[in-house]
Amino acid sequence: MNTESHQRIISKAFPISRKQLVIELLILSLLGALAVVLRAKLRIPLNMPGHHGLEVMAILIGGRMFSKLPVASSISTIAAALCIYIPFLGFKDPFLPVIYLLMGISIDSLYYFVKKSNANFLFFAIIGGLAYTVIPSIRLILHTTSAFEYMMFLKKGFILPFISHFAFGFAGGLAATSLSAISKKHSKNKQ
Repeated sequence: MNTESHQRIISKAFPISRKQLVIELLILSLLGALAVVLRAKLRIPLNMPGHHGLEVMAILIGGRMFSKLPVASSISTIAAALCIYIPFLGFKDPFLPVIYLLMGISIDSLYYFVKKSNANFLFFAIIGGLAYTVIPSIRLILHTTSAFEYMMFLKKGFILPFISHFAFGFAGGLAATSLSAISKKHSKNKQ
């Protein structure tokens, strides 16, 4: 009689044990929290919309590439959205948690299609740029349809925020994919 418990399977393609799942969920949650804390604490006055895309997308895309879970970025952005509610971090945008959740869904969706097509690492960087443009997209909708005004549109117009968010998100995605490629190459050289 075999009393060993059977391995849990999230999907047929990615078998994973419970302990591995818990560790992975914890790491993804910590990455999401780290992205928000860095964004809150790095108050660099660049006066350029979207400049936090570099660190936020590097962390979120890095977590997405690390994980086998198909909803890895969504998990990270759920933790990020919850951290936004911490009062001393200083976030004033009441819609930012929803925007982060939509970014996570965007990353997971785009990652699924790019991964399926065996695209090169440049496409993974594009995911970072596209996902980070969720911020000005949602804010533009809110800015034009509600009484909630966003200063980035009043100061910079409607086009520059999209360009700069894409550029910084792309740079963050490129940083994550480059680090992933270096890490894979380094681990192959050790074997």
